[in-house]
Formats: sequence, C-alpha cells, structure tokens
Amino acid sequence: MDPTTDPFWDHPRIAALIELALAEDVGAGDRTSEALVPTGTPARGRLAAKERLVVCGLPLLHRIFRRRVSADLGAVRVMLHAAEGATAVAGERLATLDGHARALLAGERVSLNLLQHLCGIATLTRACVDRVRGTPLVVRDTRKTLPGFRLLAKYAVRMGGGTNHRMTLDDAILIKDNHLALCGGDVQAAVRAARAAWPTLSLEVECRTLAEVDTAVGAAPDLILLDNMSLADIVAAVQLVRGRIPLEVSGGVHPEDLPEVASTGVAFVALGAITHSARAADLHLKIEPLA
Repeated sequence: MDPTTDPFWDHPRIAALIELALAEDVGAGDRTSEALVPTGTPARGRLAAKERLVVCGLPLLHRIFRRRVSADLGAVRVMLHAAEGATAVAGERLATLDGHARALLAGERVSLNLLQHLCGIATLTRACVDRVRGTPLVVRDTRKTLPGFRLLAKYAVRMGGGTNHRMTLDDAILIKDNHLALCGGDVQAAVRAARAAWPTLSLEVECRTLAEVDTAVGAAPDLILLDNMSLADIVAAVQLVRGRIPLEVSGGVHPEDLPEVASTGVAFVALGAITHSARAADLHLKIEPLA
C-alpha cells in the first residue's frame, strides 16, 4: 500500500494532533511572512537529513499541508523520496515540497517538530534492535509516550524494528503492585478475577522479587514482567520459571545492557526510553523561491 494513502495517517487522533500543533504554532497568522513574502509567491522546500537516521513520518507532510495550511494559504505539492523505515545518510533528501511560500513557511516548524521526534524514536529503536540482532529477544515499547502522541510514537517503534506492547489500557491486562495493593494482594485471586472479567485478553503479572515470581508462576499468567531486577536476579528468575511462562524484563535497562539481557534467555525487553527519551533526529527544511 502507498504509505501516503494508508488510512492509518487519517486516524482522528492524528488529525486532531496536527490541528492542535498548527493552531499552537501559527496562531492568528505568520506575521513575519505576511510582512515580507508577497501572497502567491511560488517556492520549493527541500527536506533533508543532517545525520544518519531511520526515516519515519513522511506521510504526515501531506496531512499537515492539506488539512489547514493549504486551505488557508494555497496548495502545496509533496513528493517523497525515501521509504518509511529506510536508513538515510547525512545530506540525503527525503522530500520536496512545491507550493506557495507562505504555506511552506507556515507548516515548516510543525513538520520538523513531528518528523524529528518520530525519526528519533525510530533511530533509537533500530539501534536497540541491532544490539540484539541474531538473538530471540524482542524489543518492545511501553505506554511512556507524550500525551496525544502514542499512535505516532508506537508507529515509529515499528519503523525502527521494535514491537508494540499495550497501546491502551483496554487491549491487555497487566497486574502491577498498585493493583495488588488495592485488591488484597493475592496474585492468584487477582489473576482469576481478571481472567473471569476479560477471558480473551493477554494477561501479564509484574514481579519485583524472586519470591513474587515464584508466586506468579503458580497463578499461570500469559507473561511475567521482571521489574527493575538486577542481571543476577533475571538469571535466577529464568532458572526458577524453567520456560513455563515467557518472561519480560523492564526498568533500568539501557541500550548497552541489551546483549547481556538477551543472554539470560528472557523473551522480551520493554524499554520506555525509546519513546520518552529518544533524541530528536537532525533534519532541515530549506525553502527557496521558484521563478
């Protein structure tokens, strides 16, 4: 499917995010451009990478300039030159935008803000995936995303080669310490209650100690999450569980730790950092007049 026509990009949450971002940035109008750039001035924008990165989010350009900017300031034609998930090198052009200069200037910052963040997430995710390539360990994200940005952030993780954990609270069950504190603390009873309420949902139990892991195994969840455990305790947990239930590691894991985590034999590692702490990738959008 052509990524520019994929219905994913027209999801109401993405449309709302674009509208909010444009309203926040443009306000009542770009006063600098109104003062200096004559109405209808034709121009060309060239979006390029300034460093090696994983390409992500280019179809947003069509939506940014179509939804509000073009309607108000004139049409913009967007041509993409790179595939989603591809690796781009410094200086590589990713897109060309032809249209009214004021429209290009009005959408410039929103475009860069969104794309730099998405490319940053995809690039960091790819680096993490590369560290464990050749092993069975699956790199997953978490719900630690900027409010309103989750659909795009988790898309960026996929473009980087990672896998999504829960998108929302309604698509899986994860029994954590706070839940247990509020429902009596009995893991087996909590698992039975959750299974009865939502029998079709995947069920995971978070454990912070080996004793909790031992108890969780008896409750037979679909997955056990080892929360902020040391490498030695992760190894001990793997030995304790003996492959009866898949294990996931989360908390306190840095990209450089991933090969050691993979060597323990756990199935998954969940990294909040790939969405909440990814450095924005370096892009620029240079605009010039057309004759």
